Order: sequence, then C-alpha cells, then structure tokens
Amino acid sequence: MTDRSDDTVLEIDEIDRRILEILANDPRSPYADISDELAHHGIELSSEGVRRRVTTLLDDMTSFFLPRPERNSWEIVLVTVKTENCENSKRAAFEAMADMDFWFVAEGFGTIDLYGIMTAKSNSEIGDLLVRLEALDSVREIDHFIETDRAVNIRNYLPVY
Repeated sequence: MTDRSDDTVLEIDEIDRRILEILANDPRSPYADISDELAHHGIELSSEGVRRRVTTLLDDMTSFFLPRPERNSWEIVLVTVKTENCENSKRAAFEAMADMDFWFVAEGFGTIDLYGIMTAKSNSEIGDLLVRLEALDSVREIDHFIETDRAVNIRNYLPVY
C-alpha cells in the first residue's frame, strides 16, 4: 500500500472549480476569456490571476485527456483484471499490462486487482488484447467495458474544501 502520511490535501475552491470546468470544455481557452467567463459568475479575477491559478492547479494534477466517444471512430475500453492468488501475480500482470497497448494501468485493492484503459481502432483489436491478457499465467479473470457515451460533472469530481 502507498504511504500517504506526507501527502497534503489538494484544496480546490469555487474559483478553481470554475476554471477547471472552463478548461474541461475548451483546454485552449485564453486566460482573458476565462477571466471574462468567471465574471459572468460574479468572480472578479484578472487574466494574470487566472494564469497563476491555472499554473498552480496544473502543478498539482496529472493530464488526463479523454476523447469524446461520439466524436471519434475508435473505441475506449476499460479492462479489469483479477489475478491468481500466487506470490507476485499482481505485479506480473501489472507489468505485462503496462507493456501492452494500455495508456493507463492502475493497481489497487478491492473487488478487482488491476484495471487498464486503452483506445482501440476496432472491436477486433480489443478482442486481440483480451486474448493476450487471458493467456497470462498471472491472470485469473478479466472483464471489459467499451465506452459509448459519457457525462462529466467536474463539481462531483473535485470537491470544494
């Protein structure tokens, strides 16, 4: 398990949340336009103030680009993995997935051991990946989910403290 004793809580306020909502809809929004949009919500912040906040936010976050499924001709698939109950099975499966076509692989604990996200040109490409995963000695069970639509609410994702 990851030691988080030295971690600090990312504190997002209403202004940060509004900025992130704007950037989620248009990541290339100029700071001046963000400042104008904030003014529509009763938040007075100069474009320089927006720049400082965006810089701080980006220092504390990772980039996570999620293509909109309805605007593309390829698939986004989430694959979950349960590993065998053998020493190092979880680590072996994690490393194998990290070497495959996934652009995101996560290890944790709960009802699944690992999950990965990939973008595929076709369902047959997804099928080929699933066959490769099933062939791993360290993998006991896999499931997958192909995304067809999504709703994003940044307000639920980033709590205001």
